[in-house]
Amino acid sequence: MSQLSKLATPFSDRFVETKPGKFAAAYVPHGIVTQFLLGILGTYDFHIDDVVRDADGTVTGCLCTLTAEIDGRTTTIQEVGECENPNNWKTDGARLKACASDGIKRCAMRIGLGLHLWHKHDGNYVLADILNKREEEESE
Repeated sequence: MSQLSKLATPFSDRFVETKPGKFAAAYVPHGIVTQFLLGILGTYDFHIDDVVRDADGTVTGCLCTLTAEIDGRTTTIQEVGECENPNNWKTDGARLKACASDGIKRCAMRIGLGLHLWHKHDGNYVLADILNKREEEESE
């Protein structure tokens, strides 16, 4: 199985949590995402390239870059991480940590890891099936 297929494999329900509130979005904690990235890809580079601040100077986001070798090809993904409610944290450092955690999860999603969470309730996640079918065809 290719690394891309492994990344596209949905997380087991045991790792999926639900955010409280009216949207009840499904998510996987960044520590789990990081373990899967390391387990599937090995080492990778992750950088915070820029910090986003509101007009009052409060940290509300960051621009992140993830670079990894996937199936023999170096891939670089850039994404934005945010802290949904900056008032939940007392310091800019804590807000930046939350933004970086969101950023790595969004980078991971761009290479397939956790992408199924965006379709958890609509049943339209097909990437894993497409990749598995392609690998079956290539092995024939």
